[in-house]
Amino acid sequence: MNANDIRSIHDGPFKLVFVSSGGGSSAISDLLKVPGASQTILESYIPYSRESMDEYLGVKPSYYCGLQTTINMAVTAFSRSKKLAPGVDPSHLLGVAVTATLSTTYEKLGSHRFFVCVHGLNATHVISCYLTKGKRTRENEEMLVTECLESLIGIACGLGNELPKLTQQIHYEVIAAKPEWHALEKKEITILNSDLEPSKLIFPGTFNPLHEGHIKIQEIAEKKTSMHATYEISIGNVEKTFLSYFEIQKILDQFGLDDRWALTNAPTFADKARIFNDSTFILGIDTLTRMFDEKFYGSKSQLLESLEEFNTYNANFLVFGRQIEDTYKTLDQCLIPSNIIDRFVGISESEFRLDISSREIKKYQEEAKITA
Repeated sequence: MNANDIRSIHDGPFKLVFVSSGGGSSAISDLLKVPGASQTILESYIPYSRESMDEYLGVKPSYYCGLQTTINMAVTAFSRSKKLAPGVDPSHLLGVAVTATLSTTYEKLGSHRFFVCVHGLNATHVISCYLTKGKRTRENEEMLVTECLESLIGIACGLGNELPKLTQQIHYEVIAAKPEWHALEKKEITILNSDLEPSKLIFPGTFNPLHEGHIKIQEIAEKKTSMHATYEISIGNVEKTFLSYFEIQKILDQFGLDDRWALTNAPTFADKARIFNDSTFILGIDTLTRMFDEKFYGSKSQLLESLEEFNTYNANFLVFGRQIEDTYKTLDQCLIPSNIIDRFVGISESEFRLDISSREIKKYQEEAKITA
């Protein structure tokens, strides 16, 4: 991006929080070199170590250089921008993030790659690029990251910049926000659902991606209860940021016309019970463990008060086992408060065991990427 384009951004209404890890820091330097940067840059942050990234996101990511992590960084940065500039129209605020693993002094086992995300009130912009090892110097790889990052900032700010040209395509997508998604974020509405009305068998999760394990669990749960399952995706989560618009669209695109799904802003099971009263919820033992973790409630009294909602709204649970570290754990190994214990039914290991994870699927998908 040339100085005139940067000056146009500084003269415009947009303000941003910038966060980078592993590459792309030259972009913030370019923005700061042009007078008027204080009108645009609210904050820049470089969580270079893993410990710093964990603290920034509030959760340990599966990959420190990955699309999901970059999106989470950008959504966190956007949330930060709203705190730093409360008087600014939220449509003029942006969270900008980049992660990269580039050429260095030693041979890296994985691919050289980078991801860029710009998230704002109106859209999520995402770039993914996998680089051929040895094709470029570290300086040239960093230059490409910077060019992509600056171009994407320009696009989000309305300058209409094109992305750098490569012999193979940089994967760029933009997903615009929908008014009903904003209504969910503001809790003006409680639920959006598919053409099929939600059932009384609710399967919460992010389903990113929807895989064989989910389908098998659905089949078993439906057989057990004689009800059709409804996939429930909350845009808010007790451990993570809001889902980006990119994630929401990609998740919903996985479902067919015969699938029931519901989009909510119900991060806790107490929230879900209020929306889906008299329902049975499908969950894994790992989720059940977090349900009884006091750190998500603030105090033991708040935890107990929240759990009592299950009695109030007649919420029941079908609990599936899961491999956790070296042990396959089921409901039998979990202590449940006596006032709600009858609401939980476990699925035995003989009925269901399928050691598959979204993380492994994403790893396989990443290794199959074409390099540029």
